[in-house]
Amino acid sequence: MNLQHSSPLIPPVHPDVQMKPLPFYDVLDVLIKPSSLGTSTAQRYHQEKYFIFALTPQQVREVCISRDFLPGGRRDYMVQIQLRFCLAETSCLQDDHFPNSLCIKVNGKLFPLPGFAPPPKNGVEQKRTGRPLNITSLVRLSSAVPNQISVTWAPEIGKTYSLSVYLVRQLTSPLLLQRLRMKGIRSPDHSRALRRIKTDSTYVAD
Repeated sequence: MNLQHSSPLIPPVHPDVQMKPLPFYDVLDVLIKPSSLGTSTAQRYHQEKYFIFALTPQQVREVCISRDFLPGGRRDYMVQIQLRFCLAETSCLQDDHFPNSLCIKVNGKLFPLPGFAPPPKNGVEQKRTGRPLNITSLVRLSSAVPNQISVTWAPEIGKTYSLSVYLVRQLTSPLLLQRLRMKGIRSPDHSRALRRIKTDSTYVAD
């Protein structure tokens, strides 16, 4: 009788992850589709993975013409390269969620992460608030040279994370207002019902 040995499940390289749309951005292109960071291993406390993406001449142009110079010599872009992390769950739309001990380098330069959220109570480990990361300032705005993202994180048993990169356009206040008006005016009862459904869903998820 042949004995079959069970092997650990290997997550797909590109899991069918769908992230929640962001209300203040339009996605123009997907530069790196959702990619698995891999599973936890008992041999290593930290894991590292590299990702490569390149911009087309049209994408470079869109970013460059959206540039705005701010006081102090700083630059801002309405068209941005946005890095997002989430759990590699395919059952529903995913919120932004950072792996533990995350460290990001873009083209060899360290990218500063957002601060930690206040712990809910004493003795509970602090977590960074998950959100999209605008890495445009560290990206090579050239179609001739590719860009590299290096990610280091501490794996967690039972959890797998996904990384993705998007070209997005930040929406202006007038455009957001115009879209709200196009959706029409809803009654207060309708808005209250939506808030109640969202609250109940959050309670069930917790």
